[in-house]
Amino acid sequence: MHLICGLGNPGRKYSKTRHNIGFMVVDSLVSSLGYSEGQFSNKFKGECLQVRKDGLDFIALKPQTYMNLSGDCVRDVVNYFKIDLSNVIIICDDVNLPFAKLRLRLEGSDGGHNGLKSIFSCLQTNKITRLRVGVSGRPENRELADYVLENFSKDEQSKMDEVLKCCSEAVRAFMEKGSGYAMNNFNNKLGYKTDAPEGVSKEAAGGEAREKSGGFKDAK
Repeated sequence: MHLICGLGNPGRKYSKTRHNIGFMVVDSLVSSLGYSEGQFSNKFKGECLQVRKDGLDFIALKPQTYMNLSGDCVRDVVNYFKIDLSNVIIICDDVNLPFAKLRLRLEGSDGGHNGLKSIFSCLQTNKITRLRVGVSGRPENRELADYVLENFSKDEQSKMDEVLKCCSEAVRAFMEKGSGYAMNNFNNKLGYKTDAPEGVSKEAAGGEAREKSGGFKDAK
């Protein structure tokens, strides 16, 4: 069994924001398998759905604790279903990657992402597979925390169906063929440039990822 966990903040006002790309990917994945958002149950401090289809067996999870406490929900699910940590993948946004660029890693730092920080703390390891989805660069005239809690630009929204489909395929590849195959086939995929939102330089919106990242305060 796998755990597919998308990170985000609960509530309608956050549903289309950059910080909620993880929730969007989980919804897209289960939808592609014939399930709906309405089939999720409120368990383990999150929205949870067990999926068994096409040879797949996984828990789709959207923590409802707000980003900074995501680890509480993930730990409870891992412990209850006795899921091996090598079968866990966390999907989250990354402000240091160009819009729609994917980066799959098996371990490493939280990169300033408070959701990952919480999960690593609760599971007592950073050897957790994570799929980072680029949401452009840090704007020059806005605080980072404000930026990630804004909706995607119209240009970005026009590409979201393709982006979410690609992310879902990457997650399926991880479950069906392993992390090595998924990394070889999906890392740096869909890293095209998009029109920069107002206040964001083209270099920030479409350039290569900056590895160095500062932490930011998430919604509470």
